[in-house]
Formats: sequence, C-alpha cells, structure tokens
Amino acid sequence: MSKLYRFSIPSFLILLLFTTIAFSQEFTGEWTCTYATNDDSENGTGIQTVTVTVVGEDNFVALVSQYSDPLDPADACYLVTYFGADSANGRVEEIAYNTPFNQIWQNGFDQVALNHVWDLASYGNLIFVPNNDNSANILVFEYTEQGVITHPKRMTTNKDPFDTNPIWAIDADASGRVYVTTQGDSTKPSEILVYESPDIEAKWSSGFDAEPMQRITLPDNGDARGVTVNGDGTAIWVSNYVSEKIHCFIGDAENGYELYEGFNFTLEDTLTSTGGQFLDPGPWGLNLMPDKNILAVACHSDFVRGENYQYGRIYFLNPNTGDILDTLDIAKWNFDNTGDWSSRGGGTVSGFTSPYNVDFDANYNLYTQSYFGWTVDKWVYSETLPTIDLTITSVEKDLTIVPNEFTLEQNYPNPFNPGTSIQFGLNERAEVTLAIYSVTGELIEKIINSAEFGAGTYSVSFDASKLASGTYIYTISNGVKSISKKMTLIK
Repeated sequence: MSKLYRFSIPSFLILLLFTTIAFSQEFTGEWTCTYATNDDSENGTGIQTVTVTVVGEDNFVALVSQYSDPLDPADACYLVTYFGADSANGRVEEIAYNTPFNQIWQNGFDQVALNHVWDLASYGNLIFVPNNDNSANILVFEYTEQGVITHPKRMTTNKDPFDTNPIWAIDADASGRVYVTTQGDSTKPSEILVYESPDIEAKWSSGFDAEPMQRITLPDNGDARGVTVNGDGTAIWVSNYVSEKIHCFIGDAENGYELYEGFNFTLEDTLTSTGGQFLDPGPWGLNLMPDKNILAVACHSDFVRGENYQYGRIYFLNPNTGDILDTLDIAKWNFDNTGDWSSRGGGTVSGFTSPYNVDFDANYNLYTQSYFGWTVDKWVYSETLPTIDLTITSVEKDLTIVPNEFTLEQNYPNPFNPGTSIQFGLNERAEVTLAIYSVTGELIEKIINSAEFGAGTYSVSFDASKLASGTYIYTISNGVKSISKKMTLIK
C-alpha cells in the first residue's frame, strides 16, 4: 500500500508525485481463461452481464443490467451469486433463462428496486450497489453461500428526486469507505463522492442522507465508468469513457484530494473491423490488484454488438505512471480458440467479446465478464506476477524564480548515496518527462512521466537505494528539447 508523506517547506509549493522502484515490472507469462460460466444453462447469468465483484476465489457476485435510456425503467437488473464456480457449476439462485426482472432491496417496509446498476464493489461479505432510483441510493447486500440477501443499510446520494443525478462506478477501501462516481457527459464532468464506512457513519442505517466526506470533480467533461482506490484511500484512479483518459488523485478522505499530474494514460486504440466498421473503444472498469499494485483497466465499445466483438482488452498499467505493462487481448483469445468472433468453446471461451469490468481474488486471478456473451470469466496467469512498489517523492516549485530558458542542473550532491536532488527550470508551460538510464541506455525509472508543469524552477528528489554503485544518466524532455547529465552513485 502507498503512504502519503507531507512536507513543510516555506516559500515552496509542494506537488506530491508517485514514483516507482520495483524489483521487476516484467510480465513473462500468459493469461489463460480457465472457465467461462456456460450460457443458456443452469450455470448461466441469464441476460446481459455488466460486472462482477469477487468475494473469494471462485466466489463472486455477477450483475445483470440491460442497457436502455437511463431515465426509463431497466429491462432487467439483478444480482447472481456464485459459490465454488467453474464453467458448469456454482450458481446459487434459481433464475429462469432470459427472464428480465428487477431485484428488490427490502428492509422491513423500506423497499428499493434495482434500476440501471452498472458496477459493484465488495467489502468483506458486503456488496455495494450504486443504484439509479430517484434518490440514487447506494444499496448494501450481503454475500452468503445461499445467495445475496438484503443488508439493512443504504445511502442516498441525491436528495432531490427531481434532479436526475445518476451514479455509475463504485469501490471501497480497506476501511470500508465507499467511492462512487456520478455520470457526466460531453458537456459536464463527472464527480467522485467519498462516503465514510457503514461501520462508522450512522446515517447508513438511519437517515440515508449523509454528506460525502469529499466531492472530487474530474478535470475534463465526460462519463466516469470506472473507479478504484488503494487500501488506505490515499490514491484514487478513475476512468473517463468520453475523453478516453484515466486520472489519478492523491490525498486522503479527511483532508481532500488533488489531481496527480505524474500519471498519464489515454486509450489510443482504434480498429477497423474485418467488415470495415470503425471501432473507437474507451476505458471502463478499473481495479488495483491488492499487494501487487497492478492497475487493470477493461476497454471496449459502448454497448455495441456485431463487429465490435473483434475488440476487447484488459490493460495492466503501472499505477504511478500509466505505462502499459501487459495486455490481455480477449477478442484474440476468443478468435484463436474458436475461429470466430461470436462462438463459445469448451467452457473456456465466452465469445461475443464485451469486457466492461475487472476484479481479482486474493490469489491474483482475474475475473471479467462478457456483456453480450452473458458470462463471467476467470483468467489465470502462468508465471509469478511482478510487484510494483508505490512510494511518494516530492517536486518542489520555487515561486520566486522563472528561468529564461529550459534548463537542467547538475544533481546535488554528486557523487551521492543514496539520495540526491535534481533541479530543472521551465520558461513556459510544458509536458515534462524526467527519466534515469544506465550508461548503456537501459531505462531504470521514470521519475516524472509526461506531467504538465507551468513556468518555474523545480527540484525533485531521487532515491537510488536499490541501485548498484556506478554512473547513471538522467534526461529531461519538454516535448521539444531533451537535456542529459551524468550522476554517480557511490555506496
């Protein structure tokens, strides 16, 4: 888990940035689908399946939610429990195939019908459901081996029933705090609402209308369809389907969050299908793999069938920088194993590629779903997954000095052991990358990755405690010009 360190430095503006020092960030194995729950059977979900949240290995809750206008009643919206699942076994509830209905959350005389839910999150055995009834309630269910049951807690996120404020993505941290996104569009930004844990906030049980601890506005217009948070709630990642970006915010629920400019990911995938259709997918669900600190993002088109089955990917990102570390190409897996984009096979191919969300169990197995294949799929990695350390360093801005040109100073001290400071200057706003290389040109670490800074003089710390003695090259780029200098580590 990452920890947030704060520094008190008068006359400096402190920007908190993640940096990575990992023993290995290489993916040397392959992902294999070990099962896809059989459709049109006693183990199927029954209708379109938009997400899955994992309670334990092969124990999960799937969400059925048919797409229609958000202001109209849903055609179907219900939860499906699996215990000890594989392709042919594990479904707990008896559900008639292709029979739409809306599940009811009921606590005494208090009743709410599930309506246009697109995501789930688990906290222990509790299942959080971001529901789009008139009050946009976060409903709570409980996972049991006999199926999900109503838990007597809910939280209203929209107090005005005449002010439509849909919610979409949800996650919970290790303390049970809940992070839920509101839906924006091309003319307005989404928000992230942070609520105190039901273990602490009494209004989850009575009143249902607590103010969020924090309200975070995304920096661009669009629709936040995925959100994930690290265990201690000091880092939040959120996807914007419209701008095709993922943003990172750092801080804490008590004191607030700020946009972390060191993280940079934009989905640039486009594809022309075999039939000539142009596909332009976006990022959907997100999840941070516990302990391994690998950020996974599910990418697909917006509820489109047919030739869109030729695309569907899970990207594995460095959570500090947004760099792509590995790719699970589900559409390719489906085609390679069946020779078709829309065929199932052998209990290990869902077909009809449409992954909208992703989750993990404690053994680092991955779970996703096929919206149009009506399945939940489990993927296993063939090798040991890498571990990425999350640490925080600081970039200090001198408010009094603006250089006349783009500059890079000699690190100080030099030689050093194990820490040193690197100073650079910008005479105008620029997108900056600062990286460390070996003398043979091997990339060691990106201290700053495509982060935008205004004009000014900056100083960044570099910790080389995990490196061997020797000479290294540090290089800074502003998108137009690059400058390099040498530094010497002596242990």
